[in-house]
Amino acid sequence: MKYLIFAALIAAAVSACGGGGGGSAPASSRSGDPAITSQADSILHIDQLRAAGFRGAGVKVGVISTGVADLASYQRAGTLPASVFISQNFPGQLDEGSWMLELVHQSAPDATLGFCDGSDLDFDGCVKDLATTFGADVIVDDLLFTGQYYPTSTQFTVAQLESANDNLVFIHLSGNEQNGGYWQGNFVPIESQIGGTAKTLLDFGVASGAASNNFDSVTVPVGKHLFVFVAWNDPPNDAGNHALTGYLLDSGFNVLKQASGQTQPNFVLDYVNSGAQAVTVHLAVSLDSGSANGLAVQFTEGAPTCNIECSAFAFSSSGLAGGTVGNFDDALVVGATNANHPQTLEAWSNHGPFRYDFSATADAAAPDGFDYVRLAAPVQSLKPDLVAPDCVTTPFSNGTTLNNENFCGTSAAVPAVAAAAALLRNAGFNRAQILKALRSTAVPIGAMPWDPAYGFGLVDAFAAWKSGGN
Repeated sequence: MKYLIFAALIAAAVSACGGGGGGSAPASSRSGDPAITSQADSILHIDQLRAAGFRGAGVKVGVISTGVADLASYQRAGTLPASVFISQNFPGQLDEGSWMLELVHQSAPDATLGFCDGSDLDFDGCVKDLATTFGADVIVDDLLFTGQYYPTSTQFTVAQLESANDNLVFIHLSGNEQNGGYWQGNFVPIESQIGGTAKTLLDFGVASGAASNNFDSVTVPVGKHLFVFVAWNDPPNDAGNHALTGYLLDSGFNVLKQASGQTQPNFVLDYVNSGAQAVTVHLAVSLDSGSANGLAVQFTEGAPTCNIECSAFAFSSSGLAGGTVGNFDDALVVGATNANHPQTLEAWSNHGPFRYDFSATADAAAPDGFDYVRLAAPVQSLKPDLVAPDCVTTPFSNGTTLNNENFCGTSAAVPAVAAAAALLRNAGFNRAQILKALRSTAVPIGAMPWDPAYGFGLVDAFAAWKSGGN
């Protein structure tokens, strides 16, 4: 899990981690293919599409994640091909990218693979390098950028690349904050005090449809680092914005940490529990200038207290699915269902829809390269698009040997969809056909035609191919 700081905003990038028990590896379809350990291959009927003759030949899949530190170990074991494009020759220090590459390779064994460390390198730079230098047809990532009410530069980066290549498909995770790590709501004011000083505070209780409560609370385990990214619906780089301050308070309601923002409508609060026992921390947000009318606030809990399962806040909500990176029409945002129960959403998989209050237009003269216009009413982006299994069996390396483990989180769900997209591209589908085919043939779960948790439903790769994408 890594937090990236950009000039115009602070964004939280979150990726899931694997772990747990092992599993057996069934034989793959051809000698020399990687062993297919992932349950998603058959659940999503990718195996049937491969049996129809589509194995990803001539297709390039680029993965953006948090490192391929043990890449050579996987290559020696035959779970990854000998040749993998590594952006800027930078493998990173973690290994989650290797697990994602393995899952793509199992289901699309003839596809060419590329990787970029979007945590330690520039994320948009990774997208550009994979699309241009590597020549990717499919780009899949597992880094969630949270918490703004306006589009980020990644949407424009992908749009420019798509205009140059109508085959390029961008696939993004829904995120893992649903289980208590995210809250969004209107600023309902209540007059109270912080440290003996009168403040106009956000009433989290009333704003959440419950009894009045000036605070949102979370228990921080011993040695853990609580990271809370707070944002509100003002544009960036505007001195006329509302001014807000956030406070982390101890059990006696003494201030542990505080941070403020105005010109940039966001700030970060962080606290490390260095004591000998778990600590209950209370979050308060004050409105220091401006009217509460029309003001909305959101916060996201970050690493390491919110990786797959969050240290849950007392008040939490939906609406983060895909974050600002994945919330545009041509992105496929993917949530996670459990491999043992493929039609049951994981508790951590983020729900939608995602809220925008602003449109953005590129302007090289603007401080961050964009001009922002407040919309007449907030727009709800209908993400996620699809779901796929996580907690799939994946070879993990200790640097020398490999053992099968469970890889959980939406990070584990997106590689199978990337592989399905690669096989459809191998079958001659362009981007528009791939998007339509996967959405229209997904197995519906929950509300129809679109559900805030499941999107259009569980991917069916073979049905997508049979549809023709038209």
